[in-house]
Amino acid sequence: MALAAVLVLVVGLGIGGWAYGTGRLGFGPLSAADKAAASAIADGVEAPEWVDADQLDCAADDLIRDARSGELEKRGLVERDGDDWTYTGAWRTDDAEAFYESVLDCSDDWEKQVGEEWQLDDTDCLDDIGTATLGAFFAADLVPDDPPAGHDEAVEKLDECYAEAPAAPQAQARPAYRAVQFTFTAPEASGGDVVLNTGGPGAWKPLSGTAAEVETKAGGQRGCIQAQTQVSYGWGTSTTTEKEFCGVAQAPRIWWKKTGCTASPGCRAWELRYEGFADLSRITARYTSNGGNCLAVSGSCSDTVLVAPGGRGKVVTWSFPGSYRGVFVATVGKLRTRLPN
Repeated sequence: MALAAVLVLVVGLGIGGWAYGTGRLGFGPLSAADKAAASAIADGVEAPEWVDADQLDCAADDLIRDARSGELEKRGLVERDGDDWTYTGAWRTDDAEAFYESVLDCSDDWEKQVGEEWQLDDTDCLDDIGTATLGAFFAADLVPDDPPAGHDEAVEKLDECYAEAPAAPQAQARPAYRAVQFTFTAPEASGGDVVLNTGGPGAWKPLSGTAAEVETKAGGQRGCIQAQTQVSYGWGTSTTTEKEFCGVAQAPRIWWKKTGCTASPGCRAWELRYEGFADLSRITARYTSNGGNCLAVSGSCSDTVLVAPGGRGKVVTWSFPGSYRGVFVATVGKLRTRLPN
């Protein structure tokens, strides 16, 4: 009887030892199925670029040790087909959270990895926040419809440590034709990507290049633009600072332009040109010769014209005998131009 008991005990220990050694009991070393399922998870999961393959293998092993392949199959994370396992991407929130906490813990310098990814000069706060909270943050990528409760806590702590309002943009205004051109310089910001926007509340758009132009109806008018520095941090937070810049467009002008004359032998002709005026507005040019009567054959010393689209055009053509040596002046409002002799 005693011998039989000993044999049963030995057989029991042998079977138990075999089951333990092959992982069939759900604890102890990983079974071949567990290892295959872990490999499927590590190979299939989409992770940030800063995560290396060793971290994924380590985190997948940790997950399998906690739940084993059979349990993860029930949860829908992996599917089995004979000896083959397939990663489905169907995570439970708690599993995703545990997985990313392990991803961080499986690295000796995870703070450096994350800090470089997020362009952080100082990573002390990352260590203070810890892998559990940051694991919840990263896990949200795996379960976007049901993110861990710790995700918002992680963002709040990251903001407290790193997020700050950026410096305002800088701009130089230059006069242009019926416009003001602004050339911008973006300030530097630690820990985030800087973008310059223009437009104003509800209409901000990224600046294309380094310059923007604000049109005015006419030359000499004031043109203003609202600009915004936006800093976007790696964890999704953005901070902004706005500033308005103003400048003045090139002034409108009038001038004489020489042209051909056929009125009489030896005559000279000049066009009175204008630019920079508002489209379809009316301008009146007045003329004097030596400060008095303009000596027009028609008797009229003024012309009123409708400004052409684009703000540029001709008012009139004056012809003079070759012997004329007077001081002939045209004025439009406060603008004045003298005919060259």
